[in-house]
Amino acid sequence: MKVSAITAALPSRLPKLAEACASVRSQTHPADEHLIGIDYARRGTARVVTQLALSARNEWVATLEDDDIWYPNHLAELTKAAAVGEPDILYPWCDVEGRDWVPNSHFDPDRLRRENYIPSTMLIRRRLIADLGGWRDGTQNGWEDYDFLLRALAAGARFRCVPVITWRYRFHDGNKTLLGEKAAA
Repeated sequence: MKVSAITAALPSRLPKLAEACASVRSQTHPADEHLIGIDYARRGTARVVTQLALSARNEWVATLEDDDIWYPNHLAELTKAAAVGEPDILYPWCDVEGRDWVPNSHFDPDRLRRENYIPSTMLIRRRLIADLGGWRDGTQNGWEDYDFLLRALAAGARFRCVPVITWRYRFHDGNKTLLGEKAAA
């Protein structure tokens, strides 16, 4: 199964981006391509990640934030799970660095409607991204991933949790999740 990895980045995070890119290159199931967009104009992550996803050449798009890291088994675990049934969005569990929080949870649509417990590192069918118009700018607190997940749920997307830790979610002083889009560094 061929996968396009995509990473939207901020120019202030180039050292972290280098670590993220190294983690993509270390995959036991390699990505067919890794598309990277650096938001020099600070026009918004949603716009950059949507452009990357829609220009991907494969059926599956794997998202990676510029400040996070995939473990070598990440794509192998997700593609193995994607081969069973007809999922549209797959999300694995993660280690969390820099925050006392554990998001790892099996899929629960009612809970998702109340709160986002699914971090942004996912494997998504490119067709679903196109059907939804990608990620939207101007979401509350810059939480375009949560907005995307809610729209996917409303559209009938099939979610699958992969209960294996395959990546590290890194929180830091400039983290967008904590600060919002405009204040992230």
